[in-house]
Amino acid sequence: MVLKKLENQFEKLNYTERISFLKKINPNNINEEERAKYYHFYAKTNYLNNYADEALDFFLKAKDSYKKLKNFNKVIEINIIIAQIKGLSKYKYESYKHLLDEAVVYARKENNIPLLCSTLREIGNGLISKEPKRAIHYYDQAKEEAKKIKDSVLMAKLDISIAVVYGLSMNDIDRARKYNANVLKYLKRTKNTDLMAYIFINEAAFCREEGKLEEAIKNYLITDTLEMKDYKTNFKIQLYGKMSDTYKQLKNFEKAIEYNDKKVELEKIINEQEEAKAIHELNTKYETKEKELENQALKIKDEKNKLVIYGFIGIFLIFLTGAYFRISYINRKKKIAEQERLLESQKLENVLKEQELLEIDKLLEGQEKERLKIANDLHDNLGSILATLRLNFQNLYQQSGYSSEDQKELFTKTDDLIEEAYQKVRGMAHAKNAGVIGNEGLVTAVQNIAKKVAIPNKLKVEVIPFGMENRLENKLEVTLFRMIQEILTNAIKHAQASQITISLTQDSDSINIIIEDNGKGFNVKALNKNEGMGLHNIEKKVEQLNGTFNIDSFEGKGTTIIIDIPL
Repeated sequence: MVLKKLENQFEKLNYTERISFLKKINPNNINEEERAKYYHFYAKTNYLNNYADEALDFFLKAKDSYKKLKNFNKVIEINIIIAQIKGLSKYKYESYKHLLDEAVVYARKENNIPLLCSTLREIGNGLISKEPKRAIHYYDQAKEEAKKIKDSVLMAKLDISIAVVYGLSMNDIDRARKYNANVLKYLKRTKNTDLMAYIFINEAAFCREEGKLEEAIKNYLITDTLEMKDYKTNFKIQLYGKMSDTYKQLKNFEKAIEYNDKKVELEKIINEQEEAKAIHELNTKYETKEKELENQALKIKDEKNKLVIYGFIGIFLIFLTGAYFRISYINRKKKIAEQERLLESQKLENVLKEQELLEIDKLLEGQEKERLKIANDLHDNLGSILATLRLNFQNLYQQSGYSSEDQKELFTKTDDLIEEAYQKVRGMAHAKNAGVIGNEGLVTAVQNIAKKVAIPNKLKVEVIPFGMENRLENKLEVTLFRMIQEILTNAIKHAQASQITISLTQDSDSINIIIEDNGKGFNVKALNKNEGMGLHNIEKKVEQLNGTFNIDSFEGKGTTIIIDIPL
């Protein structure tokens, strides 16, 4: 009943009111469908108040519940929000692009227009900084879809985004203002103050671009008067920071200090809220423990009262004890024998597993030596031959006298092929021969190998580190590097990719590696587990580190390999 009431009123409530509703609900006392909604509302509430970490945790719980319910619309919807969180967290667009591509395919297949609109809008958001024209193209596509379902609010949001792209990315402020003016007319009728706030803060940004600082301040002051439900505190922090900066530019330092103080006060409130939340969690744990102790004390008291009764019963039970112990003794002997057989079986299984892992380690060590030998042979022998071949060919080309256009074209193409072969051999040699340098660490080693194997206009290799400030244990760094190196070499040799992205993310208790290529892909089920080092042995090594190893690949659609290792 409470959840239904929240669902009906959610858009009208502020953060505190939403949390108040949610705290009345115990997720253990509701069915799976209601639990999915409960987690989803909790996630949205935290996200709308800029608590991204807490929101992500609840989004993942909601996603698990929706998967159990086979509600794939909601699963995809949550994937879009995860992509949005990554976009706001300064992840590269390429690192979450696959989530949005899958969402577009799914939404079109299911004819789910709201889901398609959200996805197209998020793709536009991801392209704003690098490809603003393409961003507008996707926003326009989303608007066309929104018209079909007459979603005026979404169309207003999309026009605001288009205005920002024109004004701040393409420096076409006149066109940006036209979009803002059209949206403002609609918002004044509907009294949507949240979106109006974005209109005026964007207008202030356009004024600052034009050097009209007084006009910018007027728009900021209007923004400050508008009441907001969502993102209120964090929005005000940004607003007061911008106002303080603008007053500094105007040399009005008194006002600059005043608004900077307001910003600091709000930041304190957020910190205090986070502290209060932590204290509340500690109190809850303490009260739970106290209740457990109280229950134990009551049990002990109850046990004392029962002892007298049990004493009388005990006298009777003595007569049965002899028979009981005899049966118990026989059963215990059987159980001990059974446990010993089980232990022997487990020991044998552990020995076999350790033997298998030892064999993999030996294989890796042997292949490490072989890798260096192959790298040196490639670089010193075949590389030198190709370099000499190209020089001789160019001399022959110059002596030929360019007898015809056809011959000239043939010479040029052949020269390009020799150069490409040389670059590929050189790239493979570097890929095989690179290593983790002790004082530089994993990230630097991966960045070095990326630079070495990249081929201008042929192959781009991008490394995206996140949270990798602390060094790992050297043996683990070497192991992870060799895994990345092997996967990278496979991509160069077999995938025919033009772009490879390596994402390295370190949390407090794990490290995540994602390697994506846009190559030809392959059928994972048909993978041969006996191909040298191969992906199978990387998977075994990851298992030895108590990690997980996943391959996502389809023929013609590239490959994504995800490795998670606990620290």
